[in-house]
Amino acid sequence: MAATREKEAEDYLRENRVLDLVNNLTSLLLYHQPERPREFLIKQLEKLKYARLSGVDYPCLFDDSNLDSIFGILDPAGQGYITGNQYMEALKTLGINISNAEEPTGKITLELFKHLMRSQLKNACATFKS
Repeated sequence: MAATREKEAEDYLRENRVLDLVNNLTSLLLYHQPERPREFLIKQLEKLKYARLSGVDYPCLFDDSNLDSIFGILDPAGQGYITGNQYMEALKTLGINISNAEEPTGKITLELFKHLMRSQLKNACATFKS
């Protein structure tokens, strides 16, 4: 009986992305270290709700400058592109679940990298059940 309740609890947390939400909020909290953490968390939850209803970007730690830096690390020779494998490794490094991600083929330019990453980050930062 206890095992069944534990399984139900795990399923509930996974299906509703509760752990994703808590992890995302904790990361934002530690990154920004606001003087009023409760107010900050409430604002982040309000931003998530607004983003869900309006389709705007979700609160996320990564912006374009971060994506530029990541691409630069992946392309140290300055070729102007990376491989699909490098892209997938970047996702894993950022803690993004790649189980449903498809590895791109061909050369991935900075603009394509940013487009693909924004899509993956949007999904990762949404942190609520669709």
